[in-house]
Amino acid sequence: MTSGIHRVYKLDSVKFTALPNWVVRDPSYTANTFRFLAYLLSHEDGYAVTYEQIERQTGLGRHAINEAAKALTQFGWLEVSQPVAENGRFLAKCWIIKDPTSADDSAAEPPRTESFRSGTANGLKEEKESKKTTNKRTQQTKAFPASFDEFWEAYPRKADKAKALKAFDKALESSELVDILAGAVSYRDDPNRLDQFTKHPTTWLNAEAWSNEPLPHDPRAEKQRDSIEQDRIKKEWGQL
Repeated sequence: MTSGIHRVYKLDSVKFTALPNWVVRDPSYTANTFRFLAYLLSHEDGYAVTYEQIERQTGLGRHAINEAAKALTQFGWLEVSQPVAENGRFLAKCWIIKDPTSADDSAAEPPRTESFRSGTANGLKEEKESKKTTNKRTQQTKAFPASFDEFWEAYPRKADKAKALKAFDKALESSELVDILAGAVSYRDDPNRLDQFTKHPTTWLNAEAWSNEPLPHDPRAEKQRDSIEQDRIKKEWGQL
């Protein structure tokens, strides 16, 4: 099970992946660096990715990913941040995408803590909440630990939250949080996972399913992805 979890943050939310011409024409950018930059820019703000997912979707190995990240940091595209929760626990590393030609980017700050987001989520939400909403969120934070909120946000099925918390606490007695979160993200993004057969979070936790291999190929999953993609396109074009 991979233990490297990162989040991707962009300073501007875009609908399509675009790279400036000078990057395309600069020989300093190797093929791997160029591909990795395009991959990061293709995600929405706050999207959680694992090394395993990056390797699968780009064809790059772990060493190539790290070298590309190092190059992008040197070129001014990438900044690495390590957020810390209020309880002192280190959260997932953040890869912050910046515009190396803009002087304003240096003043931008990533969010201190963020939960894992689904691939269809919008960019980081601005906190413009009323006092009532803030109080409600405070109550929820007291009821559920931040580490569990991380898991709950990442897991693809929301059911029996209280039972899931008990199973989550039990799982932490024998496993690392980072492994559980990475497993939840991998399960969420597994191309062969069917919504109707997605396990309840309690079942998944009790089975220690974060250590499972990827799901076997299922042709029904391709139809599901096509349907989701069609719905996404219709929404973008205002047809729904």
